[in-house]
Amino acid sequence: MNNPYFRTAFPGRGRFYPSVALILPLTLSVVASACKQNPSSPQSGVFSKQPLVLSPAKTPIVPAPELTTLAPAPISSALGQPQPKTKPSSAPSTPKVTKPSAYQSTQAETLALPPKPSGTSPKVPIRVAIAREADYLVIGTSTPATVMDQNGQLVKKLPAQFAENFVVQGGQLQVGSASAPAVVWVKPASSEGLIYVSGRWYRGAVQVIANNGQLLGVNHLDMESYLYSVVGAEMPPSWPLEALKSQAIAARSYALAHVARPSNSFYDLGDTPRWQAYRGVETETHSTLAAVEQTAGIVLSYNGAVVESLYAASDHIVRDVHKGFGMSQNGANQLAQRQYSFQQILAHFYPGTRLAWLQLSS
Repeated sequence: MNNPYFRTAFPGRGRFYPSVALILPLTLSVVASACKQNPSSPQSGVFSKQPLVLSPAKTPIVPAPELTTLAPAPISSALGQPQPKTKPSSAPSTPKVTKPSAYQSTQAETLALPPKPSGTSPKVPIRVAIAREADYLVIGTSTPATVMDQNGQLVKKLPAQFAENFVVQGGQLQVGSASAPAVVWVKPASSEGLIYVSGRWYRGAVQVIANNGQLLGVNHLDMESYLYSVVGAEMPPSWPLEALKSQAIAARSYALAHVARPSNSFYDLGDTPRWQAYRGVETETHSTLAAVEQTAGIVLSYNGAVVESLYAASDHIVRDVHKGFGMSQNGANQLAQRQYSFQQILAHFYPGTRLAWLQLSS
């Protein structure tokens, strides 16, 4: 490809906000190969002043957030990929493609994967806005948690399965009946704890910021845990694993570009298709965890920098909105049904790029 610069794709569902995109360097180095949920408003301005007890039945059962790194393995065959370490969820088999498509007539090329560097892949932190301009937030945790100020001073303790209302009254942030500073953190005591924010559960910690009488909620977590949800929100988890792996790498590269060029000082990107769809643990499945873990630390690269990779639902949208540069999610599914590997799928949609490993800069 003569021009490696891509225009920003905001996947999904018919909403696009094209802009000039860059291939962005990061403080992390790469080792390259040689070859919508909008915050709910309270009805009529009224919210419950009593704590809300969360139903234990709603607590998702998910693995602990510790990540499994991809074991080094030479890529001797385009189809010789490691098996998932978690059993993919059962789902109806995808119907066979009976009509020839543009992808079937394309010779399969493969993006080579360089040897994995020694050591584990770095855990890259990411900040995702999960509530913006909210009038109030209902926040609870699956395990005991603390609400702390910016200096680490305790504001309030939250028991497990117990929620409080976060609201601004008279210019002051209130956490239940307790007054709080304008910026607080909600952190589970256990690394396995999940945080409930107005209808959804999330990994990591949540920062709540009061500004002009409204609230901003920002989920702080590591990149791989974030991708567990994004892959399932952007692509049906029942699709072939190789398609999900392609989605994981494209989403990781896109997110890293926004870590390098954050949306503002409070968060790197939002949770809607304006950026990438992110719905917390509700879109995590065995197959999305396997796709992320088996590609952990792998990004699309060009000249040593991470590519802000574009993708959209169909090749029609990619062609019309993004001038043909980017991955068609439906096209990735078709290729995966034909036994294409994720390396072949990515080579098809991102010609001229390379696969690379993230490393901490020395």
